[in-house]
Amino acid sequence: MTKKKLIFVYNAKGGKWNYILDTAHKYVSPSTYECNLCQITHDLKIRKSWKNYVDKSPHELIFLHLEELEDFGLDKYKDQLPICLEEIDGKYEVLISKLEMNNYKNEFDLINSLEERL
Repeated sequence: MTKKKLIFVYNAKGGKWNYILDTAHKYVSPSTYECNLCQITHDLKIRKSWKNYVDKSPHELIFLHLEELEDFGLDKYKDQLPICLEEIDGKYEVLISKLEMNNYKNEFDLINSLEERL
């Protein structure tokens, strides 16, 4: 198996304060929360099954927040979040689009999708 480099980008800002606001938003008004990647992989903390998958993955998994896009030259994706990209020879390919990501009901949908594609 070839080790792949995957970049997951949340449609949310990083940091403790934003985490607190986002967590409250997810519980108060989940239908208006705009980051399904956050929704399906985190409760008050990272979901155990997702953490196990990430920890055991043979691939390099990188997690970015909205404000980090520019640092990685990924600002062209800012309207396509949440997203999972695969870096291939220094270029980025969409592995899981915003539409697909937003259709997942839970972390197992995401894990199964990744397993099928990798």
